Amino acid sequence: MPRVPFLPCVASVHGPRSVPLRAVAAASAAAFAAHRWIDALRRSLDPEVFGITVLPHPSMLDGAGDRCACCSALLERDPHGDIVVCALPQGIYAMIALGEYAGRAGEAARMIKGACWSDGAWSWGSALGRALGAVHEHLHAPASTPGQGAPLGRALVPVPGDPWRTAWRGLDHAGRIARAASTAASMPCVDLLVRRDATRQASRGARARRSAHGRFAIKLKSEHVPESVWLVDDVCTTGATASDCAAQLRAAGASWVGLAVLARAHQ
Repeated sequence: MPRVPFLPCVASVHGPRSVPLRAVAAASAAAFAAHRWIDALRRSLDPEVFGITVLPHPSMLDGAGDRCACCSALLERDPHGDIVVCALPQGIYAMIALGEYAGRAGEAARMIKGACWSDGAWSWGSALGRALGAVHEHLHAPASTPGQGAPLGRALVPVPGDPWRTAWRGLDHAGRIARAASTAASMPCVDLLVRRDATRQASRGARARRSAHGRFAIKLKSEHVPESVWLVDDVCTTGATASDCAAQLRAAGASWVGLAVLARAHQ
């Protein structure tokens, strides 16, 4: 092990002395061990560890089935059961979701974020990109909305997470999903947003989530904001995060904002 660096200390009664930075060394060793554990988990991800038999794959959503009329998510529930309620978040003109939060898409999103499942983020992001490419040609803004007549999806913009948690996980889940979708849909991916508030949405109540505003901002040195953009994230529950991001993008010059997620929470 390399020698621990020393720092002169002038407060000693015996004159200047050199003391090792043991606290810094211990913290560095703990961080190194944590990153090695995360890398090992990422390389040998076993579904049985998480209590499931098979890792969720986008192909599981292929085939016939009822889909949400608002976000096109596959509804993995009894069509004769509860009435599904889904609506566009405020400031969002269109939304695409692969599945519902209570189904396989939500399970994949939780594993991507919680277990740093990088390969899953790429495969599910690619599926999201294919879905975006399928609607890109024929989806246009209504005549009563700003940006009418302009082709949608000029750029994909990932929803930024907290930088400290992203560094700890070693994976920007929304960014990787957006880059995979960008490759599959042949659309540019641009990082335009930064996060101001480090508070996790999951730690807030539903009412507090909807009332939280100003948590995102445009990067100071960001390039020109495209006229039409798709926000890309892993899940959409209350829609407050998407609305907050859309408000910042419209204030910076975007006239049309859509939302593309892996899973959408339906009531």
